Amino acid sequence: MKKNDATLIEPSSAAPNASDLLQAQQSLLPLLRYLVAALLLTPILIVLALRPVLTHAPVNILGPSAIFVLGLTTWYLISVHKINAAIELGMVGIWLAVTGIAIFTGALQSPVMVVYPVMILLTGWLVNVRYAKLMTGLTVVTTLVLWLAEQRQWLPVQFAPSAAVYAVNQTSVVVLSEVLIVFVVRVFKLRLKQLYETRARLKMQALALKQSEDRYRAMIEWSPEAILVHRQGTLVYANPAAVKLFGAPDAATLLAKKTSDLIHPDDRAAQIERMKSIIRQENIAPFTEARFLTLDGAVIDVQVQGTAIDFDREPAIHVSIHDITERKKLEHEIRQLAFYDALTQLPNRRLLDDRLKQVLSASKRHGSYSALMFLDLDNFKPLNDSHGHVFGDALLIEVAARLKQCVRETDTVARFGGDEFIVLIPELSLLQTESTKQAMDIAEKIRNTLSAPYSLNRQPLAIADLTHQCTVSVGVVVFMGDRTRAQDLLAWADAAMYQAKAEGRNRVHLFQEPAA
Repeated sequence: MKKNDATLIEPSSAAPNASDLLQAQQSLLPLLRYLVAALLLTPILIVLALRPVLTHAPVNILGPSAIFVLGLTTWYLISVHKINAAIELGMVGIWLAVTGIAIFTGALQSPVMVVYPVMILLTGWLVNVRYAKLMTGLTVVTTLVLWLAEQRQWLPVQFAPSAAVYAVNQTSVVVLSEVLIVFVVRVFKLRLKQLYETRARLKMQALALKQSEDRYRAMIEWSPEAILVHRQGTLVYANPAAVKLFGAPDAATLLAKKTSDLIHPDDRAAQIERMKSIIRQENIAPFTEARFLTLDGAVIDVQVQGTAIDFDREPAIHVSIHDITERKKLEHEIRQLAFYDALTQLPNRRLLDDRLKQVLSASKRHGSYSALMFLDLDNFKPLNDSHGHVFGDALLIEVAARLKQCVRETDTVARFGGDEFIVLIPELSLLQTESTKQAMDIAEKIRNTLSAPYSLNRQPLAIADLTHQCTVSVGVVVFMGDRTRAQDLLAWADAAMYQAKAEGRNRVHLFQEPAA
């Protein structure tokens, strides 16, 4: 199977559950009942047959009595549903009974010796192989002990049975052996049936699992969501949607890349740390946003979800990738419309209010002075009236560009409306006098920059550029954050600007608070 066709689901091992074991035990009950019946009836028949000679050799009743007690005990365990205990007791009890009978009926020449192999085989089927090996070892040791006892004449004096007693003993052993053999055969058939049933069940489970895997693979393959599977930074699977998202000609080309090749450098460290957290199965947010790179280097915004899985029987990470590039663009456009002027791309009044609140808070916290400048173009209206709004808009765009060149990146240049602009200068000096001088120097720089001639051409059919001279009147207020409010600052700067216009335009006027 190719890597790109590998399934994402690993089959689990089919271990027998409690229900299967209970069913197997229940299926043994009929056979166990037959065994108990044999254990109960055989001693009775032996005692009846040996009754004439029991007075001469009462020891012969020990074997049948032991087997009868064993049968009763086994029957009790079965009645209280202790099947395993009944089986184990039955096997051990019969083995002990056979050994006891052999001691008093000829040792190695005893007819019951043939029962041992049947017992070993039966134990292997009913209990387990380990139990059968244990019984085999005990049988071998018992056989050697019986041989040694026979050689050293340690065995009790054997009673010479009559032909009738001998016939009964032989018949009893044959019957018991036959019962055990029949029991072994039936257990073998039962086990074989269970194996066939288990095989059939496993085959059905495997078929169901394969069908489930096929459905899952089809779902993944046809999913519009891009899906990657990687192991330690090496890609091992990519669905068609992922191939399309990253602009790869085929899956093999994409799989030749490392995961780090697909992540934007600024987001790479965070994503690698997230992968480690997924492998460690730590509690992290299910989704995260990041920037990825297509194979041609283009940046795409994505939402990523990672999950630890088994892929080809080894740990891996399944990654679902949702392209949110268009959504991010839309969010940016909405933000631009909400907080920026569409013509000049400068902050609008809404964003200016927020920036002014931040500057007031920082000024109060640090104890430094800041400055607010209100700018109004002096001869903007004649340009609009004479040449139309196209040139007027071109002038405003150029004014915005010049203003940004006159201040720091931390300063704010905003369009207040029409031909009015605001410049916000935070964090000047801790001294008012020095801060006022810094603010006036910046204002003069702005006035001189904006007073330079403008070369305007925004009409497609225009033959030559339009040169326009435009000055500006600037009102300046220097403030400390704990001594004023935002609306007061705007009002004071506006008043200072109108004072500059009243003084002849093209000048800077500093607002002075009236004496208390």
